[in-house]
Amino acid sequence: MGFVKFKMQKIVFEKKFNVFLSNPLKIMTKTALSIKIFVAFLSVTLISVHPIQPSSAQAASIVSKAEVNYNKVSFRNLAYENLEEDIVSSEEVTYLPLTVKEKEIARELASSWVWPEYTLDMIDSYSPFLFRTKKSREYEEVKVLVKVDFRGKVSGYEFVTELDKGTQERMDYLIRKLPACKAVPGYPTYNSTTFELTIRKE
Repeated sequence: MGFVKFKMQKIVFEKKFNVFLSNPLKIMTKTALSIKIFVAFLSVTLISVHPIQPSSAQAASIVSKAEVNYNKVSFRNLAYENLEEDIVSSEEVTYLPLTVKEKEIARELASSWVWPEYTLDMIDSYSPFLFRTKKSREYEEVKVLVKVDFRGKVSGYEFVTELDKGTQERMDYLIRKLPACKAVPGYPTYNSTTFELTIRKE
């Protein structure tokens, strides 16, 4: 009986093996399909458990919404400067009283530094002078990055918009007229930051 059982198992095995040899492509196709279905199921499961995080570019765009608009002027807090040597503690900062408008601007910019309230009016009134020439009237707006150091003073700038020499000189004059920023109370430290200033023609 043992011999007969062994012989029958051998015959069954040989039949299955022969079926595989006779149609291997069909079996392999079914196997591949099963694997694809399993991988798709696994992917859906992982995504539902671990949502895809936004890219750094998307995150930057969210942060950059800290912005103030006033007539033809916009200020945006880029806040990417954070060097250790450019940081001072709150004990080293001189605080000046903030107006209600300045507190509002500070909240909207999410910044430890705020421009004096009259700054927006000053820049806005400068727009006709900035766009007074035929060449400058070709620009719809002018963008410039203004760096404020850890003391709140303007320490440098960089043009984002490519400008002709005359428009650059008029922007240079304006930036040199910008007042120092005021420190916003409530921050443990104060560091340098960069604001994007936009002046529109209309």
